[in-house]
Amino acid sequence: MNQQQIKKSPAADPTFVEKISGRVNRVVEQLLVGTGAAICLILFAQVVWRYLGSSLGWSEEVSRHLLVTITFLGSTAAYKRANFIGLRGVGQWFGPSCERAILVVLQLLTLTCFALLAWFGLLYTLKAWHHSTASLQIPMAVPFAVIPLAMAILVLHTAADIIRTVRGRTS
Repeated sequence: MNQQQIKKSPAADPTFVEKISGRVNRVVEQLLVGTGAAICLILFAQVVWRYLGSSLGWSEEVSRHLLVTITFLGSTAAYKRANFIGLRGVGQWFGPSCERAILVVLQLLTLTCFALLAWFGLLYTLKAWHHSTASLQIPMAVPFAVIPLAMAILVLHTAADIIRTVRGRTS
């Protein structure tokens, strides 16, 4: 059997993880726009209803949960776009291969941190299932679910970065 006859699994292709990471990021960015628009509409409706002498009792709670959602999902988009503060470190003094090795180690530590946060976020979300929100009376697990979801997305993005770094490419 030659190389062309061997079919690769999509998951075995290093670019597969990078492609999934990019697609997930596009969906997240669209969700961020929609969530931001929803907050604006809800708060505008609350102002109108108050002006008319009534109140939307649920608007503050929903807006707060949506703002938390934007915060966590926004962090995934910021990570993907590399919009966090970056520093040049000691690795640049020792050449590109040393710098790449240090970067991979840091990315592995970052991946581990995000994976732990995803795990504990999931446990926290499951524990909150029996508690309900004040005005909507939905399980607290629903708004808390954004924590493990965002961390899982950050794990995906970090894995794509590790693959990109090992292959010697920059984002």
